[in-house]
Amino acid sequence: MKDNKFKYALKEISDVIKFEMWLRFYFASQGSEGDFVVLKVPNEVMEHIKKEYELLYELANELNNKKITPEISQRAVTDFILRKLEGKKFPPAMVPSVLNSKSFEVEVSVFHLWVSAHEDQLDEKVFDFKEWMQLFEAWKRTEKGQNVLSTLHSPGSKASEITQ
Repeated sequence: MKDNKFKYALKEISDVIKFEMWLRFYFASQGSEGDFVVLKVPNEVMEHIKKEYELLYELANELNNKKITPEISQRAVTDFILRKLEGKKFPPAMVPSVLNSKSFEVEVSVFHLWVSAHEDQLDEKVFDFKEWMQLFEAWKRTEKGQNVLSTLHSPGSKASEITQ
């Protein structure tokens, strides 16, 4: 039972990170001076997010029309997870346990590798976040996905050691 709760927390927490990456992938653009990146999510997409991803809408709204840096994104995601999930959806000790786990590191690393490897395909159109998740889960079940997962789950491995 405890393992199922951990897996559910892992999915919910990693989905926040994946969602933020989805937002940046499709809606990040150069700022007016070209020296920074701004997240600009069209109103119709924000309405769709509000309807389909009620919990994640708050994160999208918080980041929308803002200057984005890796530090700003990381802080926003972490604050969101702590504010919305820790102590509310999951017991207080669960969130740090997930964030510090090898399973979380692997899931996020594999997701980043998948996005990088499929960037051209993902860039053909704006896929819905659910479509991204379905494509990612399907890829994880492929031989290539299974190989990447087993390599990353092996002791001492790091995502940077995996090549496309």
